[in-house]
Amino acid sequence: MSRSERSARVTFMVREVDCATCARIIEKHVGKLEGVKDVKTAIMLNKVFVDYDPQKVSIDAIRKALDKTGYASYMTILKD
Repeated sequence: MSRSERSARVTFMVREVDCATCARIIEKHVGKLEGVKDVKTAIMLNKVFVDYDPQKVSIDAIRKALDKTGYASYMTILKD
């Protein structure tokens, strides 16, 4: 597998995300990180799914970017 094909997924639980605007804020802010490939927010589940390249960005950096949006979060699932 080439470096560009490496991917992992992390899922965060988030609080107080209850509208499309909240989701866009999270997706835009976290999606700016180098190495983040995709960010999806499931409003009804209070979850954020992040696909990323672990060679380029750490889970801690993703969590910090998410926290900077003002929404409390914690990691629930890590999947390679």
